[in-house]
Amino acid sequence: MITKRLIGVFAAGLLALTAIGSQTLASEQAGANAPADSAEHKFELAKQYYGQCTNTEDSQFDGIRPHLQAFTDMEVMAETMADPARFAQLMAVVNDPRTMHVMTKCATEPAMWDTWMAGMTDFNKMSRTMGHFMNPNMYFNWMMAPMNPAMYQPMMQMGNPEYYNRWMSAMMNPAFYEPVTSLADPDWYTPRVNWMMNPQSMFDMMNMENQMAMQAAPGAAVTAPAE
Repeated sequence: MITKRLIGVFAAGLLALTAIGSQTLASEQAGANAPADSAEHKFELAKQYYGQCTNTEDSQFDGIRPHLQAFTDMEVMAETMADPARFAQLMAVVNDPRTMHVMTKCATEPAMWDTWMAGMTDFNKMSRTMGHFMNPNMYFNWMMAPMNPAMYQPMMQMGNPEYYNRWMSAMMNPAFYEPVTSLADPDWYTPRVNWMMNPQSMFDMMNMENQMAMQAAPGAAVTAPAE
């Protein structure tokens, strides 16, 4: 019963994470005008987004920077989920309004859309990602997780008053709602319309749909083809 529940949780997590993950990295300005094959999300604006939050320091951003790749690369996320302690640490980083602001702002960049599709249409990457979820060791690690002290260390932040102060400050900061309020700005749509009008974007979308259909087909291969 526990194993079935874990499988269900991880399967649902994978579906959600594939909506926000993949491998490549670039700024919004570069991604909006550059060719699709050159759009790489390098988080060039992430530090700027982090600075829009209250009471932030460069050293604090440097602390979350190594964790950002997990949300642009599904293979890295699968590797993280295979290690319960590592995943708990990532969730502790995410459970912060400043990190959430950076993630939501980066997710709306046109270059990120190319990033997601590049990862989802990479058969070898998808195969390696699924391989992590088919590895019995992953589920054994999670069954043993309650006995791992490292699992509980990230939860200690819940007892820190500063944790709640950050959330209250975020709720009062207009920048925290910018990913939603920006939808009312006509200029926000210009780079996104350009992305939609780019034939390469449409080609990548069709490739992504075909790749997802292949992965979902009964008896579909889950191992990378021979080079």
